[in-house]
Amino acid sequence: DEARAWHAGPGRWGTITDPNSGSIGIELDNDGVSPFATAQIDSLLVLLTDLTERLNIPRTQVVGHEDVAPTRKIDPGPLFPWKRLADAGYGRWPHGELVAPPAGFDAWAALAQVGYALDDRGAALHAFHNHFRGGEGDALDDTDARILYALTRQ
Repeated sequence: DEARAWHAGPGRWGTITDPNSGSIGIELDNDGVSPFATAQIDSLLVLLTDLTERLNIPRTQVVGHEDVAPTRKIDPGPLFPWKRLADAGYGRWPHGELVAPPAGFDAWAALAQVGYALDDRGAALHAFHNHFRGGEGDALDDTDARILYALTRQ
């Protein structure tokens, strides 16, 4: 984990513009159409605990390849159990009841604030939907705005 790898290729997450130098890639074996095995996620949580504690990585910064490089990466995909990771303290997930954002709330700006690059808005939205909605939806809608509003307030 101390060696630089080319796991993400070109990509960006928030202000990180070279994810290969500023992150650790974890590859999970999954065909993209099957649920992730419970034992696999259990092992991932042990690994994440080790890495975040030993290397002082903020737990909120656990994201997927698809989040970092949405025009090129499709993993971990819509079946990945992000909520389970969030319940264990990794990544970000909206807490509490989702409420309508105030008038003038810019959901696209919130998507960027969360970390998604908006160079290709369709790809960013697809990655966001896979991460937070299990692949549901193909347009930025009211549910997305509620999720983004919750995420930006946490």
